[in-house]
Formats: sequence, structure tokens, C-alpha cells
Amino acid sequence: MDRCLMDRRSAHILLIVSAAALVAVLAAAFPLAANAHGFGERYDLPLPLSLFVIAGAAAVVLSFVVAAVFLRAGTAHAGYPRYNLLRLAPVRWLASPPITSTLKTLSVALTAYVIVGALIGSERAALNPAPAAIYVAFWVGLSFFTALFGNLWALVNPWKATWGFLERAFETVSGGGRLSLHRRYPARIGPWPAVLVFVGFAILETVAADAAGPRALGWILVLYSLYNFVGMYVYGREVWLRNAEGFTVVYGFMSRFSVTEVRSPTSRCRRCSSNGRCSAGETDCVDCYECYAAASPPQRQFNLRPPCVGLNRLGVVTLTVVFHVILLLSTVSFDGLSATPEWLVFTGQFLLQFPLYGGYVANLIGALGLPVVFGLLFALTCAAMAALSGQAEPDTGQLLRRFTFSLLPIALAYHFAHFLGFLLINGQRFIVLASDPFGWGWDLFGTADAIINIGILSPVFIWYFSILAIVVGHIAGVYLAHVQATRTYPTRRGALLSQAPMLVLMVCYTCASLWIISRPISE
Repeated sequence: MDRCLMDRRSAHILLIVSAAALVAVLAAAFPLAANAHGFGERYDLPLPLSLFVIAGAAAVVLSFVVAAVFLRAGTAHAGYPRYNLLRLAPVRWLASPPITSTLKTLSVALTAYVIVGALIGSERAALNPAPAAIYVAFWVGLSFFTALFGNLWALVNPWKATWGFLERAFETVSGGGRLSLHRRYPARIGPWPAVLVFVGFAILETVAADAAGPRALGWILVLYSLYNFVGMYVYGREVWLRNAEGFTVVYGFMSRFSVTEVRSPTSRCRRCSSNGRCSAGETDCVDCYECYAAASPPQRQFNLRPPCVGLNRLGVVTLTVVFHVILLLSTVSFDGLSATPEWLVFTGQFLLQFPLYGGYVANLIGALGLPVVFGLLFALTCAAMAALSGQAEPDTGQLLRRFTFSLLPIALAYHFAHFLGFLLINGQRFIVLASDPFGWGWDLFGTADAIINIGILSPVFIWYFSILAIVVGHIAGVYLAHVQATRTYPTRRGALLSQAPMLVLMVCYTCASLWIISRPISE
């Protein structure tokens, strides 16, 4: 294992240990006094919600105190313990070309199956593979895996894999020709196309999911495939994926939290599609799969690392990245907010005025309005940080860029808290789809009549899991914010003062998250 370059007290490990200890204390303090119920029934919290909110806020404040004691200003906090898993023969076998090519081929085949199933399968969403594949497996299941274990999407992205197969075939047939035109990508546009793709997906998932049936999802996938293939033909595969394929960007963000990374020398960074921005002056190129693939096998590292530390490596953060992270945070938050009784009452007012489309209008207002609210709150927080630090530099815009990734663990925590039950309950649909892949009444394996067990998780488990996820996520956010503060401000006093507004923001969002999670469970 490589030597850790940061302070030997390993402040991030202490924070994680402190978080685990605090959660254990909270679990002991709040016994599981209530009986388990199915999701269709009301669950009475064992203690008033206010006590849980106070305890969650106290955990975040305590993590701030721990960080203030152990994190020192002027320390780089750039290194961390890591172990190259490619030293292990089983991992080298899993990373070998035959296995990775098989996974890519399987991903392309499954995507084709989903598209065909959406277009010709049953029009009932519960019997069609497209809704389950897109919302359950792709968005929830893959995001869980990516945040915990690493960027699988970089390997199995079906559009990337398909274009790679086509490029190799064209090169063979043409005697070395290139399939793409490799036009210069407009720098002024940057990754905004990826942001717009995710905006569209967020609206589809939170606003129009009920209206967009299997046929609509099928045509959306067809159009999105054409969008990617045309873009890769004009600009080249890697440039297009880095700037315009929305989920390459989103899963790239999520994977920074995970316990694995890819690492390669910076010698190829100037020749990759980022023009050296992937390493941004670092000694190694981390989590750039283009440089990793171009490096020779002895130079590649597939490392095991502590969770969360990958978010300390900022790289080049633009305002587009800031907006994308805030959009991710607000999307998962609105998904939970839209399930609360209060939001249903708000939606009902629109339905009274516009019976046909009032609900969609209300949800569209929430889906597009919440990123604006979160963005304003974050900007005000950074402005307060700049004012309290007593220094002219960095300004609010620079602080927005430096502290953006402190919000990502919060988004992931809420994503886990909100979607765990959804994943485990709706994931059972694949048992039915295995026997009846198109909803045509087949029963290939005798599971077509399998009954989905909605009581697989009890509300009491979901509630305590949600508390743990949200509190730990905010503690991770506090840790990341403190690391950036120690890098930004040369004095301990300046770093601590700058973090007071961030602490207020974290505490407020902890309280709001626990309230949002509690409403569908207890009402």
C-alpha cells in the first residue's frame, strides 16, 4: 500500500469513525419500539420527529468540531492510502480484454432488448422491460453501485461500446481509416449539452414518468442513441462523451465517492480529449478512463481507496460543473419532496384549476424551481464565507467552484435514503421479466406470476437507514468542506470562520432531509 501523504492523524478516517460511533449512540438512544409495517400502512415514529432532527443536526455539528480539531490549515490533504488491485490475479483476469469485451457486448445487447421491448412489448408499464430497466436498474441500481464501488458506466456505456466496435470494424475494412470527423468541439459550449441531457432526464423521471409510457421511452432511447452517434461521428467519441453524454458526467461525479479509482501517468494527458485538464497539475491522472485505457498495462493502477477522498481532487471546476452538481442534489431532493402530503396538497390546487395537466405543471415548477433555490442558497453561503474569512480572495465565484463537491455526498446520501426501498421492491419486477420479457404472456422459467413482496423492507428499517445515510452524508460533506477550507486559507482562524456559514447550510439541509424522508413513511 502506498504511503499516505496527508497528516498521519488521517483526519478523514477519524471523521468516519466518529460518524459511526455517533450513529451507534443514536441507535441506542432511540430504540426500535414500533412494530414493522408494510409500505402501505402508516408508521408511527418511536419518538417525535423533532428529536430525530435535533440529533441529526447535533451529529453534523459534532463532525464540525472534530474536523476543526484535527484538520490543519496549509496541509495539502492530497494523498490517501491506496492499494493497486491489479496486483491480484483474479482482478487482473476480470480486467482482461475478453471479460471487458463480453461485458460491453452484454450491455449493448441489453440496451437493444430494452429498446425493442419498449417499442413492441406490452403497453402496460408493469409488464414492459423499459420502465424497470431505465428507472430501477439504470438510474437507481447503477448509481448505487457507482457511488459505492466505482465507475462501471465508463466500461459498459452501450453507446460508447457500440461506437468503439464500429470504429474498430471501420479501421479494419478501410485499412486504418477513422470513422469520426474529429471536428473541433466548441469550447464556448463546453459540457452544457450534458447538463441539458440530465435536465431532460430529471423532468422525465420526476414530472412525466406516469405520462411517458413504454412506447415513449422507446423512442426517447432511439433519439438519444442517434444524438450520441451523430455527436461521436462529428467530434470523436471521447470528446463527445466528456461534454455531451449526460450520464458519463453524472456517474463520473458519483464515482469520486467510491472506494475504487483508476490511475495512470500524466504523460498522456495532453493528448487526451481534455487537453490535460484531467490531471490539472497533479502528479498522477486519476479517474480519467481515456488516459487509463491509453496507458500501457504496467502503468495502470486500479486502486482500492477510502470512500469520499476522491472528492478532494477538484481538477478543473467550471460554473457548469457547479450547476450540474446542484441539479443532481435538487433532483433527488425533489423526488422525495414530491411524495410528501404537503406537496400533494400543493399539486391538488393546480389540479382544481387545470384537471388535465395541473399535476404536471406543479411538478415541473418544483423540478425546475428547486435547483434555483438551492443554487441561490449555496451562492449566499459562499458569499458569507468570503465575508467572514476577512480576505478579498477567493471571491464568491471561486468559492462556489472550490466547495461544490462538498455537496455531492449529501446528494448521494439522500439518493440512498430515498431509493433503497424503491430499488428492492421494484427490482423484483426482473423476476417476472425473466419469464415474460415482452409482456406477451410467456412463462419461460415459471416466474411470470411471481408476486412482488412489498413488505421486503419495513418502514422502521427504512427510517433508521435514512437517518444513518443522511447524517453520514452530511458529515462527509463537512469533512470535504474543511479540507477545501484548509487548502484555501493559510490560517487556521480564516479556515474555521469560513466554515461557519457552510455548517449552517449543512445543518439546515440535514433537518429538511429528515423531514422530507419522514413524511411518506409516517403519513
